[in-house]
Parts: sequence; structure tokens; C-alpha cells
Amino acid sequence: MAFANTNLTNLGNPDNYQRFSIPFYTQAVDLTYDPGMLVEEPVTVTNASIRATYNQLERRPTQVLLNHLLAAKAHYRLNDFLFYKLAGSTIAAIYRGESLNAQRITLYKLLVDSGFDARLTFRGNEVFINVYTTQELFEVPIIETAGRPYANLSCLGGKCEGRQRLYIFNDHPNPRGKSFGFQLEAWPVLAEQPIAKDLEFTFHGVAQQLQVTFDQTMVDIMSDYPFIHEYCYLETPLSPTLTQSLLPQLQHFMEGMGTQQQLELLASFTRSAFAYKEDNEYFGRSKPMVPEELFGYSYSDCEDRSALFFALVRDLLDLPMAVIAYEDHLTVAVGTDMEGDSFHYKGQRYVFCDPTGPRNSSRIGQVPPGYEDKSFTIIGTYN
Repeated sequence: MAFANTNLTNLGNPDNYQRFSIPFYTQAVDLTYDPGMLVEEPVTVTNASIRATYNQLERRPTQVLLNHLLAAKAHYRLNDFLFYKLAGSTIAAIYRGESLNAQRITLYKLLVDSGFDARLTFRGNEVFINVYTTQELFEVPIIETAGRPYANLSCLGGKCEGRQRLYIFNDHPNPRGKSFGFQLEAWPVLAEQPIAKDLEFTFHGVAQQLQVTFDQTMVDIMSDYPFIHEYCYLETPLSPTLTQSLLPQLQHFMEGMGTQQQLELLASFTRSAFAYKEDNEYFGRSKPMVPEELFGYSYSDCEDRSALFFALVRDLLDLPMAVIAYEDHLTVAVGTDMEGDSFHYKGQRYVFCDPTGPRNSSRIGQVPPGYEDKSFTIIGTYN
């Protein structure tokens, strides 16, 4: 394996290496580091003190830890954000939870040496890590500098309330670095937490039962995940655990059915197998879900049902779809020649198949009740 920025000056002395295991969700990750990489907490936070700490790190054996973190990233198939979380947990452990600014400057250096374009900002006596990203984020502080947007990873989840000015650390060691990614195009390969759940849904007035097994690890991953674009949640795949449990049962139900009946069954499932509650009422905030999360929580809303329906139609029927956003509702339309309320978009006819309601109805092919005269936008398609 090739490692970023490897040179012999920062690999340290193998006789000093310490090996340890860190829990990452349910997975124990084995890592190695040289304690000589640790630096002291800056007494004050200024451009000069941050530069002095970073310059110390340039002469410290940081590469051995980075090599192991990059190996773990590849082995467990972590995306950039999960790599950052693993690296942050590791740095916190080797600093024993002390020296927050030294931790962040160290983590910043590891990101830079991994090839990312990262910037430090500071305010008062605290340093913040920012990464260049081309992906759309919400409720994450963004700064624009040198013509690029940078997301503040240290301020996720409203951790940096206040309107005080942030100062940008002058030095910019990797201005042509790569963009940092948040989208989960594939799930990481971590130890599973399979949980069985009994579900009942109504199909044309008849109750149907399923027992589904989902992976709680994937639900845990999303519990504090940054708020990304709604379409990214729909593109997130089902976990292998849920795929192997849910899809064969739905395929069995659909045997011998035509396309319209198959879509009716999938819509019936997403409408009636889950209890409805708005995010703000349930979580106290907006929380779009990936399909896995519907099985891990007691309630879900239209965005979440749309994500699950989108995944089921994609994986079971492989039909074209358009994701429709009204001002206060998300729904899905499917590319099919069946009768019903429809529209044309980029040469394809799409029929409305609302995954949310009416709750115990199996009827599809109609605009969601109450939205007949409202305008909408297409936020994504699957072809």
C-alpha cells in the first residue's frame, strides 16, 4: 500500500512504538503510534502559537500512526468523514482526552498529510478544523476563502454557538488538496449489530407480517452524522444485513404480480409498516434518515419513507424514479406506463407513487392529497 507523504524522518523509532486497540462503533481497530509524536498544548491561541505547534509536528513521528489509520480506512472501507471520526477518536485517546487544541492541530496535520485541503480557524482560546468540500451541507458552519468552501468539522451539531468572529490561520499547507467527502456511497465493513424487528403492513386491506433484521451499527453511524443533501440519503444503500433479511421476503410477496401491483405492495409497506411523526416533534430537530434508520427508530416521516421506497424500487424492480420536493413534503414518482397522475421530465414519463400515505391505502398513481395544485421541484433521478 502507498501512504501519503511518507518519509523516514517522521517514522520515528520502532522500539518506541505503542500498539493499542480502539473501539470504533462495535469494531475494535488495531493501531500503532510513536508517543514522540505528541506536542504540548499552546499556551495561547494565535497565528504564531499555532504555527509553532504545527512546526513541531513536522519534526515529530506522526507518519506511523497515519499509515495505520489509512490502512484501517481501506480495510474497513471508511469514507472521508468516518476516517476523520476514527482519526479524531484515536488522537483523543493518545492525548488521554487532554490538550484539545494540540489534538486538533495534530488531527489537522494528519488530514493535510492524507491529501486533503484543510484550514484551521480559531476564536478565543479554541482551534477549529475546516475541510474543503464540494458537497452540499446544512447546519454546518462554512467559510469561503481562496475561492473554496470549507466545512467546520469541529462545530458539527451546534457545538460552536455564538457570533464571535473566527480568524483563519494564515498558513495553508495543501491549497490544491482533494475535496473531503461526506456521502455514504457504500457502508463501511464493521462488526454488525443485528437486531430483529416484527413489522405488519396492510396490502389491499389484508394484514401482512414480516420479521426483519437490520444492523444497529449503521443506525449508530447516522446518529450524529452531518446533515447532507436530501438526495444523498436516498442514494445510500441498504446494509448487507437488511438486504439479506428484507428483500427476499418482499420478493416472495411480489411473485406473480405485474409492475403496478408490485409498486402498490412496496408503497403499502412504506405507508403502513411504520408509525408517522415529524422530525421536530420526535427528535426536536430536522433529521433525514437513510433507509436503515426507519427500522431503528419508533417514528419516521415523508423524507424517510421516500428513502426506503426509493431503495426498494431500485433494488427489487430497477425502474426509473424521480424524487419530488414540495415546500413541505417529499415523495417519489416512478417511470412506468401504468395509468395515473404523471408528468414528463427529460423524456421520461413518471407516475406518482407517494410512499407516505394515505396510511392504509394501496392506491398509487395519484398526486399526494392536498398537493394537487402545488408546485414542486425534481431534486434527483434514478435511471
